[in-house]
Amino acid sequence: MKKSLFLFSAIAVGIAFPQGHQYAYLIRYLIMMILFCSLLDLKIDVKSALNPRLGTIIAMMMAIAGITAWVSNWVSPDLALAAFMIAMAPTAAAAPVMTRFLDGRVDYVMSSVIVTNSFSAIALPLVLPLLNPNGHTNIELTGLANTLTVILLPLGLTQLLQHYAPALVKTLDPVRSTGFYFWMAAIYLSTAKATHFIEVESTYPWIVIVEIASVSLLLCTCNFGVGRWLGGNDWGQEMGQSLGQKNTLFSIWVCLTFLTPAIALGPMFYVVFQNLYNSYLLARKPQLKSG
Repeated sequence: MKKSLFLFSAIAVGIAFPQGHQYAYLIRYLIMMILFCSLLDLKIDVKSALNPRLGTIIAMMMAIAGITAWVSNWVSPDLALAAFMIAMAPTAAAAPVMTRFLDGRVDYVMSSVIVTNSFSAIALPLVLPLLNPNGHTNIELTGLANTLTVILLPLGLTQLLQHYAPALVKTLDPVRSTGFYFWMAAIYLSTAKATHFIEVESTYPWIVIVEIASVSLLLCTCNFGVGRWLGGNDWGQEMGQSLGQKNTLFSIWVCLTFLTPAIALGPMFYVVFQNLYNSYLLARKPQLKSG
């Protein structure tokens, strides 16, 4: 609950003091630091990485992204892009931590973090130009290299350290907790960027922002619900977190770098909705245990 309060405080500060928008370019490096801290003690399990349920998560990401983008395009192309960016966001690095709190299978969700983040880093730069070939989407091979670097560099570095310098990994163990503060900083910068865009640069009417927020809420409900349904009684918790808890910071960075801050509002609203739901799960956990 305390971390949820920190999250909403970071969002509130970003809204109240959007002057930090000029440092939004730092989000890329903050994501890399968050992943480094999260993956520092991760040992890749090939068996977990090849779990067929991960293929189901990838398939559902693509299906939900395609359907919601197609339907949203009836309203506007920007709404379609916002919906697509939310649905294609990979599993959040915080999802295994949430799963541990809920007594789920952490190894599976951690594998989902690696597989879905790698998939999104490759797929987004290739697919986005096809969705809006005549618009403001401008991602080429350089964009592909950038997205892959954000995900694969911290993953590769942590694995090399574990293999060749395990003593250093133990020394760096206290550093893992700093990932939360990097996350808060990234949330502030992304909120500040979006707030500045709405107040200064945007020509969008408020109805468009309400539409983006509504689609974000719908997708949050759909992702967690479909994940739990696919997993059933045995895997519902793990698949719900893998499909529902999104690495929205990665999507926000892609939007701010290659698209527009307006589209970044989609994953930003999703941050609020998914954390409200996770707070509900944590509050409900004692009741589930007592029952």
